[in-house]
Amino acid sequence: MEGSSSIVVLGVIALIARELKRGREIVRSDLGLQERLASNERFRTVRMQALEPVLALVIVGSLLAEDIAHTPLHLGVALAGAVIGAVFGLYRARSTYVGSVPEHKGLVLRYSVESVAALGLLIVVKLVAELDALPEGTVFASIVALLLGFLLVESGARVVTLVRYYRRDAAAEALAETAAD
Repeated sequence: MEGSSSIVVLGVIALIARELKRGREIVRSDLGLQERLASNERFRTVRMQALEPVLALVIVGSLLAEDIAHTPLHLGVALAGAVIGAVFGLYRARSTYVGSVPEHKGLVLRYSVESVAALGLLIVVKLVAELDALPEGTVFASIVALLLGFLLVESGARVVTLVRYYRRDAAAEALAETAAD
């Protein structure tokens, strides 16, 4: 399972990299979008944003399922982490969202240190788990279950919120264009 999980992770990372490249090409080709972006803002495709929870699901989902199968009491701890993750995901979406770019099926997002930290944490959790480098102990295992629940839900909550904002703004823009005609 670990080998196939790693292949899926690499595949999703490759798709994210492709979407990142596509986003950069869109910005280079659209002068209006270039002018619209502040120095701390980035254009990201909706597809790229949608791939991030898939990455979290592949990395964290398998680890959490294995942990809960081994220690069923961790389900409650993971659910608590999931609630915290959902709240944090909503916060991140609100704090990073700037606007939609419907003509390119994308979003303008503020650069966020939290995003980089969350991705780094995903990678560290996967490597530590695959190397079986987790120390023994009930408290530490519970903290790990809490973090896994957090990571599993946070990116999904953030992306669902971003897509809602995107659709809302795209619909408002389409309505404004219809009214102008």
